[in-house]
Amino acid sequence: MLDAGTDMGTDRRVFGMKAKAPVATKNIHPSSLSNGPPADILRNFYHTKRVGNYLVGRKLGEGSFAKVREGLHATTGVKVAVKVIDKRKAKKDSYVTKNLRREGQIQQMIRHPHITQLLDILETENSYYLVMELCPGGNLMNHIYEKKRLDEREAQKYVRQLVMAVEHLHRAGVVHRDLKIENLLLDEQDNIKLIDFGLSNCAGILGYSDPFSTQCGSPAYAAPEILSRKKYGHKVDVWSIGVNMYTMLTGTLPFTVEPFSLKALHQRMVDKDMNPLPPSISSAAVNLLKRLLEPDPDKRPNIHQVMTDSWLRLANPHMRVPYLNGIHIEEINHTVLLHMTEKMGYKHSEVLSAVLTNKACHTLAVYFLLNNKMKRLSKEYRVVLRSQHLHVYPSAVPKLVPVYPPVSKGPTKEKEQRTGHLKAVTGGFKDVYSGRGGCIRSSSMKCWRSTPRTSLHNPIIVKPQLKKQPPTSDWSSSSDSSGSPPSSEEPDSPQHRSKFPFMGIGQI
Repeated sequence: MLDAGTDMGTDRRVFGMKAKAPVATKNIHPSSLSNGPPADILRNFYHTKRVGNYLVGRKLGEGSFAKVREGLHATTGVKVAVKVIDKRKAKKDSYVTKNLRREGQIQQMIRHPHITQLLDILETENSYYLVMELCPGGNLMNHIYEKKRLDEREAQKYVRQLVMAVEHLHRAGVVHRDLKIENLLLDEQDNIKLIDFGLSNCAGILGYSDPFSTQCGSPAYAAPEILSRKKYGHKVDVWSIGVNMYTMLTGTLPFTVEPFSLKALHQRMVDKDMNPLPPSISSAAVNLLKRLLEPDPDKRPNIHQVMTDSWLRLANPHMRVPYLNGIHIEEINHTVLLHMTEKMGYKHSEVLSAVLTNKACHTLAVYFLLNNKMKRLSKEYRVVLRSQHLHVYPSAVPKLVPVYPPVSKGPTKEKEQRTGHLKAVTGGFKDVYSGRGGCIRSSSMKCWRSTPRTSLHNPIIVKPQLKKQPPTSDWSSSSDSSGSPPSSEEPDSPQHRSKFPFMGIGQI
């Protein structure tokens, strides 16, 4: 049976609304949300089953008890990631069975730009589903594998984002306990997104006693105190950050033993017998690595001390500004809020409660996906205008209304060149992933002309009469919004295992 706590309403088609868009999406008219996903989007999406409002399709990754699959939110037509936990397999492991729902509880406590957002939780008799935002950039490990190793500037960016995410977790009392390259994904803007809180724990808040004594995680990334079966604290994540940083800079792991042995691996860690670093790495990076990979937890810095390191602070002096767990009411996108209440039948208090408390349910999923959709369309809209050499009003773009000039014998050629022409259509868009839609407005245009007999799903944009210049971008260069699927290469492939030996999710 489906969990009564989740919002399992039937699909609602999305219709137009009249509301002023907020500043973040002021260049996109609310009509951008006017159409639900075209029928061919739902029909052409490969899926094996439907659970609630989600089509569940191809496999993206797999663990001991769970699989991550590509999903499609049927109401908005936006792709998501669905973690499917097999409850029958989980029953074979008492630890997994006991903590089955803890991952969802912890993710609802946290909200950060470098942590994947949990959108919805569903449950059937045999499966437990966690619906999350999809990261189209794929796995960071695949990115490192393709480049052999990252240059220091790129690694600095990723380490800084990982440190910010972990600092946010530690402030909330959460210890991740499984920070590894495989759990770092990239979004469409090439930023880090931390995933997989299946082994995470939270002291006190969730009521778990003695939470930090379980020997778990991946040995190659686990701190020495975990391998030696000692009690431990938040600093185990700091050690894992060091292993991830070393892997980014070198393409290998800092401590390796052949043949593999936990005892021999632990001894190399305690002896600080780290594999050699390339000479091209700066002394500041080397110093930070040595601080992070300190085997004695009493001498190892905590996450707040790590944030003051010069190698990180020079890149972003504002990184110590805390990020709030909840959304402030002033951050609410009122265009989406009004759209959901007036056109989709949601209660105003229901939407506010879900968004402000970060409660994983279908209401939060609809708001989050529509809000991201408007942001994406706004970004693509500005890119199109730059490529078309047009100027945009700073106000929201209204629907196009034909304005007919006074009747005359016809404009002269000189007047035509002075006023210019623009043909455009308003309304929906052909594909929720291509973003080929929206209105265009230019302050250089003296009149609007509507294009007859054109489909609302195929807007036509005609350049004004300007000097010919090579276009700066075109539609074919637009990035996929909801995300192209990650690389088909699995993290567990043999070629990855040779460089990144690790154990599966669960207890060692």
